[in-house]
Formats: sequence, structure tokens, C-alpha cells
Amino acid sequence: MKPADEIRRLIHESQIAAGPGADERMLRGALDELEERRRRATAHPEPALWRIIMTSRTTKIAAAAGITIAALIAFHFIGNPVGSTLTFAQVIQPILRASTAEFDIIVGKEDGGAPIIHDMVMGSRIRRTVPAVGDDVTIIDLEAGRILTFSETKEEAQYISLEGLPPIPNYMDHLKNVLLMLDKSPDFVVEDLGVQEIDGREVVGFLAKHPRTGITLWADAETGLPVRIEQNEGQMRTICKNMQFDVDMDESLFSMDVPEGYTVRQETTLDLQAGTEEAFIEGLRLLAERFNDGRFPDGVAVEDYLKQAPDVAKKTEAMNLTSEEQVALGQTIQNYLLFTRFFQGEGEWTYQGQGVMLGQAETPIFWYRPKDSETYRVIYGDLHAEDVAPEDLPEPLPPVEGIDPSAGYHSWSRPGFVGSQETFYYVLPDARVRVEGWLTLLRGPQDASLLPIRLPHANATLESVRLGESGRPAQDSVALAFEKTGDGTYNIALPLGRLSLGQTLLICQWHLPLDAFSLEQGKYWVDLQSLIPVVSYKVSVGVDPNSGFELTIPPTDAWANPFTSAVVEKPTTNFGRCTLVIRKRR
Repeated sequence: MKPADEIRRLIHESQIAAGPGADERMLRGALDELEERRRRATAHPEPALWRIIMTSRTTKIAAAAGITIAALIAFHFIGNPVGSTLTFAQVIQPILRASTAEFDIIVGKEDGGAPIIHDMVMGSRIRRTVPAVGDDVTIIDLEAGRILTFSETKEEAQYISLEGLPPIPNYMDHLKNVLLMLDKSPDFVVEDLGVQEIDGREVVGFLAKHPRTGITLWADAETGLPVRIEQNEGQMRTICKNMQFDVDMDESLFSMDVPEGYTVRQETTLDLQAGTEEAFIEGLRLLAERFNDGRFPDGVAVEDYLKQAPDVAKKTEAMNLTSEEQVALGQTIQNYLLFTRFFQGEGEWTYQGQGVMLGQAETPIFWYRPKDSETYRVIYGDLHAEDVAPEDLPEPLPPVEGIDPSAGYHSWSRPGFVGSQETFYYVLPDARVRVEGWLTLLRGPQDASLLPIRLPHANATLESVRLGESGRPAQDSVALAFEKTGDGTYNIALPLGRLSLGQTLLICQWHLPLDAFSLEQGKYWVDLQSLIPVVSYKVSVGVDPNSGFELTIPPTDAWANPFTSAVVEKPTTNFGRCTLVIRKRR
């Protein structure tokens, strides 16, 4: 069944009639019913949903949180074109009597590097910004099925129409029916997590579980208002936090009118049915060719793209595209994301393209089982796709999680390399910075003789590579040959015999002018990007005594350490950004 058909079916199933004043009656009736059940529960314990909810710390907290969970679950089933939490405040607004709401959204893990999405909600409209990506503002009108996006810097605007989505009715029309439906559903379970403290605030938690989704909701222990929601849906996780209700907002911030003097670009359409396999393949090709130096992305879920979004925005800006070209590029990316966001196959999809270069025709990078199909579709590194019987599928690669940096180098069945890295920045007297990336290899393909790397600055030139032993980098080190493959990308020739003997530390050196680093409010900023996917990353900064600069934090053995990551579960190349912790000598 297509996404839009599923949405229409679920809306139809939950439809009930409502007339004038129905909103108030439904809400009052639902709350009265909850209170009556609470009183009865003291003598006759209720099963399932209400029994668990009403044994919480106070009736007020439990009722508010319980209704909110019900609203969340039901609205999730109705569907959402741009993410399950994006209209969360719209759903609970008539329940919590809030006319406005404001909150932050993270797609993926909270410490996973994805930018924070900031939403302001008034009625059926949402004002969205993503500060880490740029100054673009997006106004979403769910009732009209239309989006306005504009750039305050470029003074350009564009409308986007939502297709494949039926009108979303006032949610209060469905509340009473939803509450009764959930109370009777054997598949819906709510677990009381009790009272805990989050960010210095006492909260009451509930874990709501259903075969289609799982939601953890945290409500303020005094007001009963939600402050944080964590949702797992299929292979995607979202976090909604810093929630506030009844915030004073200027209605003009939600206007769907283009600001005066702005240039209006060609209107486009976001069609929920456009997430086809062909669109997914074209998105993979685009990301590899134009944004990742011929390498496939580390992941293909929405949260993976959001981590890459700031870099995509920066590189798109440098392309100097026409308005028509920008529209086409954006359309390709959005249709690519729709394929996994509204995945319509059976079971889960599998992606193992991390570290694979575009053109590797024998390497499978993605496979899934289409609906009602006896075979799987497998996409390979040259982006051709084949039908494959279940017994002929590629063997799933072992999970990457749990690589111990102290365990040394081992070969594995994955196509890419994984390591740990420390990058040294040393400020020289001639307004240049010497950069050394100390990369310790931990995993690599069997018999692989070339290591592809990418420098964090595309305009930098790799000058030398030496191979040594961790802990003794200068002893018996040897120079390695390397070849440039693109802007900032190189292949390094690996001596396999030395790797097996424990010489796994590569020291890559290049220089940059100091003005290559972004200068913001008197501070130099550096992008924390490793040469290959790594499980840990550290930055050390030093200054030449004759450079005219000094460190702003106390050094250890002449080096300051502005950034040290914990060991991450999944290897990545992006750790955000930090300052160089230097200033003009005083």
C-alpha cells in the first residue's frame, strides 16, 4: 500500500462526527472518564492503559501525560509528511490548552552530531530553523498542505506544495474515539517509569509501546506538561526536547506571504509517493559525486543526512548554481530521503556502503525486500540493481559497534577502513599552520593495498605520509607513496606486511594559511573531520614562540587539547567543530 493510501485508510478508520462545541465536550468527557476510572481503580484495578497511568504520582500528572501519549500514538498512525514529531505541538495543543509551542528536535542520537531543528508552532503552522545549517526559515502550513521557505541573507523565497497527503482535520474530532480504541487495544502498553530528574528538573516518565512505534514521554512533575519526548519508529529515532507552551509569539512570524522585496523561485512539489528506488539511487549518485568525493555516505537514514547537511549547504553555496539548478538538486535529495523515511518494503533495509567508492560494481551497498516480493533488490557500488533470491543475499556485515582502539589492527569483511585519530595544529611564524593527522588503523579489508583518505580542507595539499608504530612513531618509520584522486582526496599505498607487524600509525602532513580557518568574534574555528571513519578523535594545538600567538587554555607538554571525543559506537568522519584556542600574544 502506498503512503498516501495508508494515511487515508487510517484517517477513515478513526473518523467520528463532531458538531459545534464538540471539542470542549470531548475533552471534558475524556477527563471525566479518566477521573471516574481513577476512583473505581481503588476498589477494582483496571487493566492495561489506564491502570498503569492512573497509579502515577498524581492524578493531574498522569492524566495529562496519558492523554498526550494517546494523542502521539494516534497521530503517528495517521501519518506525517515531514517527520513524526514535527506536528507534535499541534496534536496536543487542544488537550493542553496551549495556543503556541516551542521546542527543539534531534533526529538520531542526541550526541550523534546531527544539527538541532528549532520549531515554533502556532495553530496549524510551524516556523522552522536549523541554525547550524544557515539562516533559511521554513513555514509549514499543514492545513493548506503548503510550505514557504526563504533565506534572509539571499532575499530569496520558494513555495513547496505537499502532495499525496489528505487534509489533516482538527485532532479533537478524533480524541474520544482514539482514547477508547487505545484502551481496548491488546497491542498498546504503557509502562510507568516513575519520577526522575532530567536537566535539573523533576519529571514523570512513561514508556508507550506499540508494534509500530515506541515513545518515551517525560512530563514536568508539577505541571504535567511534556518537556521531552523520545520516539523510535522503524529504523529512525527522534528526540523532542526543551518544550515550552503558551509562549508569546508574533503572528507575523508564521505568515505564508513572501517578505517584501524577495525574489520568488520556481515552486516545487514534495510528493510522498516520489520516494522510489530510482530516486534513491539518483540521490546516492548525487551525494557521492558532488558532495563526498566519489565515496558513498556513511549512512542513508534521515539522521545520517542531517549530520551531512551543513557540509552539503556549504558546498552547494560554492557551486554557484542557478535557481533552476538549486531546485533540481533539492528535489533529488528530498526524493532520496523519502525512500527510507517512508520505507514501503517488508522488514528492514540494510545499508553497508560506508567507505565504498562509486563504481565498485561487485560490492553490494544496499538491499531490501519489496512489498509482497519473494526476492530482494540489491544495489551495487556502480548503482545497478538486481533481483536476488534470499539464499543468495550478501552476508550482513558484523556490527561495527564495540571496536576497542587498544586492540590493535585486524582485517575484516567490510569494504572500508576504520581507525582512531589525533590531529595536531601548530601555528607558525609565517601566518601558516602545520597540520599533522596521526591516524591509527584499527580495521581494514582483507589484502587491501590502498587507503583512501579525505583531508578536512579540499584546497589543502598532502605533503607527506609516514608509517610508524603507535607509541613510537619516529622509530623505524617509513615514507609511503600516495596519489591524488580529487580535491582533497588521496589514495595511500599500504605495505600489508608492516601492518601485520603492528606498524599501523600513519602521520599525514599538510599546511594551511591561518586565514583558511573561519574567524568568528575573534576566534579561529576548525571543522573536526577525520581522514577516514574513526571511533575516537582528538585535537591538539600548539604555537611557535615566534608566531605572535599564544594559547588560551593551559597546555600539557606545550599542547592544548580543545577537543577529545569519547569512543563512539559507530565510526564517523564528522565530530562538529571547535576553536583553535589561540589569540594574539598580549
